[in-house]
Amino acid sequence: MDSPAVAAPATPARFRAWSWALLLAALLGYAAFLSFHVGAYAGQSDSSGYLNSARLLAHGETQTPQRHPPVQNIDSFDWYSFVPLGFKVAPDQRMAPSYPIGLPLALLAVAFFTGWSLAPHIVMVAAALAAVLLMIPLGRAAGLPPRWSIFGALLLAASPLTTFMSLQLMSDVPATAAVTAAILCAWNSRGHLRWALCAGFVFSVAVLIRPNNLIFIAPVALCLGLNPRRWLLFIAGGLPGAMGQLAYSAAAYGHPLASGYGDDLVSKFSLGFVPETLAHYARWLPILLTPVGLGVLVLPWFGRHHRFTWVLIAWLGLSLAFYAVYFHTHETWWYLRFLLPAFPAALVGGLWVVHHLWSRVAGPRLRTPFASNSLALVATVVVLGQSGVWHQRLNAILIGEGESVYPAACTWARAQLPKETIVVALQTSGAFHYYTSFDLVRWDLLNPTRFALIAAAAIATGRPITAVLFPHETIDELQTRAPGQWTLVGSVRHVSFWQWAPPRAQ
Repeated sequence: MDSPAVAAPATPARFRAWSWALLLAALLGYAAFLSFHVGAYAGQSDSSGYLNSARLLAHGETQTPQRHPPVQNIDSFDWYSFVPLGFKVAPDQRMAPSYPIGLPLALLAVAFFTGWSLAPHIVMVAAALAAVLLMIPLGRAAGLPPRWSIFGALLLAASPLTTFMSLQLMSDVPATAAVTAAILCAWNSRGHLRWALCAGFVFSVAVLIRPNNLIFIAPVALCLGLNPRRWLLFIAGGLPGAMGQLAYSAAAYGHPLASGYGDDLVSKFSLGFVPETLAHYARWLPILLTPVGLGVLVLPWFGRHHRFTWVLIAWLGLSLAFYAVYFHTHETWWYLRFLLPAFPAALVGGLWVVHHLWSRVAGPRLRTPFASNSLALVATVVVLGQSGVWHQRLNAILIGEGESVYPAACTWARAQLPKETIVVALQTSGAFHYYTSFDLVRWDLLNPTRFALIAAAAIATGRPITAVLFPHETIDELQTRAPGQWTLVGSVRHVSFWQWAPPRAQ
């Protein structure tokens, strides 16, 4: 059994009593904060994709028919003309969800007890709490004292990126919790073999949530070592998840090794993206991780003799390298969400370095209980202050409220539009598929010739056509693809509804 990176000092029982009570109060406050602001709805591509997938799984299905109007010459349309965001084209005018099944399975499991309205919110709040709580045993595994481990949990919870991705239905925070749990289980297997079985199961969950999490097999392997019994138990734990994924892929996409991401995924990775991504890392990681997280850069120098140090380095290094060559990583600050599953490694590694240096330079006066508590209070205030500033600048707390416009727009449409309405949409297409039963057309894939077929079918059957637009979806662009008279008939916040009529005779 390997020793931890740093021997953790004994903790007085008096400290344990009040500190754990304070931690419980903080966690309850954090849960209340998340619960008040969360907006885990079927919205844009990802969130609607997860919920549409979960609902299909609830009915034992992996594909669903496209909902399109009865147009003539349907073969003249683009394959995706009647496929909402979050879906992939399947044969025979059907479609399959394009996202992994890990998060949909979690939604399905919770919805069995709570119903579909509450399940997404509960899953996201629970995932955020789990990711933050797991920072404590992770810090202890690295040899950090309890106070420092709790401070690591605070750093993760206070990151604007953690908040932003916890308040909407996305896979990044659940993936963070699953990856952290898998690595902790694998590390604990060095003391008790049964943890290797648990590590295999949780790692399979992490991969089911996000297939790219397979790269974290490297830090898991460092934890398991060369013991064949650990590896056999690890494989046994992960086998059900792997078999489930293969079976689902075969049913949904026609091949056990196929995915919903499309055939052009490889083209999104290139070494040419590295300079921009590294500059993006340098700009945003000190903000999202606080400067403490940057301490991990010198971790190989100070902790190179300890196995867990290399677990952290592999965990973070692989993530940074993998997403440095990905097309989207450098586009905006919140695209660093791809790195979120490695944030625990960065924060614990940085704290390990700071603690190591503090142990060397701190004199006896700074190690007294009063001085230690005072410094902990100051550090907490500084972190929360910086977090508050950046939460406000980045509007991190408002994303849940912003997502609520999707179900609100669908509710308006169900109440105001005839059931036979043909809805033309893009940004809201996945939400409209989940919340309504309207036939759907993607306006971004129309041209005047294709729209003429839809208009002819609508006129022949007496069905209205209504477009649903976000602010970035302009009516001018819609008119170039779908000529006619478009009249504003309603709005829900920034979502507008436009009724079509044939062009006036010249």
